Amino acid sequence: MSKVLLVEDDFSLRDIYSARFQAEGYTLVTASDGEEALATAMREHPDLIVLDVMMPKISGFDVLDILRSTPETKDTKVIMMTALSGEGDRQRGEALGVNKYLVKSQVTLEDVVAAVKQVLGGAAASGDAKPAAKAAPQTPKNPPPAPPNPPKAT
Repeated sequence: MSKVLLVEDDFSLRDIYSARFQAEGYTLVTASDGEEALATAMREHPDLIVLDVMMPKISGFDVLDILRSTPETKDTKVIMMTALSGEGDRQRGEALGVNKYLVKSQVTLEDVVAAVKQVLGGAAASGDAKPAAKAAPQTPKNPPPAPPNPPKAT
């Protein structure tokens, strides 16, 4: 089962995302500010961190920078989820090594869940292998007969 650390200072959003991630089968731990996020990441070793940017104590950008420069967390997958929609903010996150950058106003809860699954490699929350690719539809061996031709008008 994949472990997700959700770092969000807005209690309502944290509750909504927590409920959804748990419903998807993820083990969830939470933090409400950057300082708590770093301590929790070191203690819990999550598979993925969903990280808000604008937070008390330490910003999400600074948290990401510290995570990437710490040997124990440098490879931890991180999704930034923020209200900052500027291209400069996105570029800063990418330069720091974020795996995915989501703007809160541009995504739904379902989009966030899909992003979590994608960043975790498409594996199911239970740790199962990646889902098989859809097979192309097969033509039946004995196709049904063609419908009769309609009568011609005279």
